[in-house]
Amino acid sequence: MKSAKIIIGLLFSALFLAALVSPAAAWETTHWVEGGSNGYMINNIILEADTIGVSTDDNGTVSGNVSLSLWEWKNDDWTRVNGTRLSLNGTWSFNTTDGNYTVKVIDLRETRWNEAKLEIWTNANVTNSGYITGGHGNATGAGRPNLVITKVVTPTENISVGDIISVTVYVHNTGNYDAKNVNINEYFDNDAHRNFQMLATTVNNTVNQTINKNTNNTYLVYQLKVVETGDNKKLPVSTATAENSLGVKYDYSQANSVAINVSDLAALTFTSSPMSGNTVDYYTRSKIDGTIVVRNTGTMPAQFISVEFMLPENAIISGKDIIVNGNKATVYIDYLTPNNERTIHYSLSAAAEGYYEVTAGYNYTYNNSTKTGGLETVVFRAVGSNTISKILDNWYLLLIPLILIALVAVFFLKRHNEYRF
Repeated sequence: MKSAKIIIGLLFSALFLAALVSPAAAWETTHWVEGGSNGYMINNIILEADTIGVSTDDNGTVSGNVSLSLWEWKNDDWTRVNGTRLSLNGTWSFNTTDGNYTVKVIDLRETRWNEAKLEIWTNANVTNSGYITGGHGNATGAGRPNLVITKVVTPTENISVGDIISVTVYVHNTGNYDAKNVNINEYFDNDAHRNFQMLATTVNNTVNQTINKNTNNTYLVYQLKVVETGDNKKLPVSTATAENSLGVKYDYSQANSVAINVSDLAALTFTSSPMSGNTVDYYTRSKIDGTIVVRNTGTMPAQFISVEFMLPENAIISGKDIIVNGNKATVYIDYLTPNNERTIHYSLSAAAEGYYEVTAGYNYTYNNSTKTGGLETVVFRAVGSNTISKILDNWYLLLIPLILIALVAVFFLKRHNEYRF
């Protein structure tokens, strides 16, 4: 029993030592390499056979040795990091940046420069391998691409609440290596969400892009609506992830910090009160009333303000200073100073039964900048017969019976006064 335990202990010790010496064979290859500094490249290393000595005895038994050099791509150049001399069936284990390697000489043969058959194991994630004639002098390693993300915003001045700005994201690969699987993201933190509203995206090349070295392109264009005033309103930050040709991943962030100042030069607010009357069912010619309060909450006057109503057929609008032209009715306000307001009163009615939608919008100018927007939609349905409408249209006919009744009343009153005497 004691000897069995000793054997098991030695076995585990041997396995442990083997694990230290040789990596797990996640990837392996067998390849002939010729002497004279030819080599085999795996990821960013090259195993070069400097000299190979081969001899064969009278019995045909081959023997010899191989001088190997290990070259690794560092700081955009090849660096010799180690070397060894192996005889037939000899092994060599070493560590590099991407993993552990073991190489074994499993055969030799005589040629012009002699050749060695190498068996190579590694636990590295191998994405690039192959024979290199002439060794490291004829190969280029894979390095880190250098992505510079730049954001440009237009306009940059005279921005106020409600304005729309355009954001363009450029990515420039200033490095000496191509960037693979580039993914670009916009990071909206709490401040960006509070200050801006995301609108349309017109250019969106942000997923799985390849950006070659020394290349600069536009990859994202979108629009934001400004919703809060204040200085130094920071825009979302652009980030990117990329890989080199070996699949090594890198993270990048926007190089320039972009913020804008949002003034309240002329910030008009439009407030609509609930409509009076029944906007669901009401008789034709009945009126429902509404008001719109226009207030300048900014610090500069607003000019050429207009509120426009789009009217469906048979919809009627009335009110002070309302100008009707076809299916459009407009209220004009030439000038509105800061901290002042103007109330627009209007009434809606219908000339015939039907379903009606009246939409309203606004337009005003400040500092040579024009702002437009939607305001409200009033929906109502007119019911009832046209009899009421016809009677109202011919209201003067009601005077005839009223006049006759008045004349009869005067006649009887006069006769009554005569008989009293």
